[in-house]
Amino acid sequence: MQITTFEDLLMAAAMQTVPQRLLIAFAQAEAEPDAAPGATPRSTLVPVMCVDKQVGELDTFAHLVEEAQGMGQHWDVMLISTLSGQNGVLPDPQRTEAALNLMLGQIQQGQMERMLAFDRSGDLLQYH
Repeated sequence: MQITTFEDLLMAAAMQTVPQRLLIAFAQAEAEPDAAPGATPRSTLVPVMCVDKQVGELDTFAHLVEEAQGMGQHWDVMLISTLSGQNGVLPDPQRTEAALNLMLGQIQQGQMERMLAFDRSGDLLQYH
């Protein structure tokens, strides 16, 4: 299944044979300070908040955005990864927290190849 929307992601995660926990990080895009004069400035993503959700806890991108807005923190990009359970059981809180921390570190290091990214409008972003 090709994922082109947030809802596609939810369907793909729900169809897995093992339960999935979604790991979600919200990040701000900050301009890199040392851009060469006249060059197109690059942005660095800085995580500002994160959450984990069971697939069944989410239904639309709009509802997740509404929940995130309630936190009062500005964000530009939502990055999502999954964490698989085992033997029909979701990952425990310790494993989930460790995976979230690893994900945040990967974002800070620019290693986001294994994550999907959506802008505030819900459009899937492509990495360059």
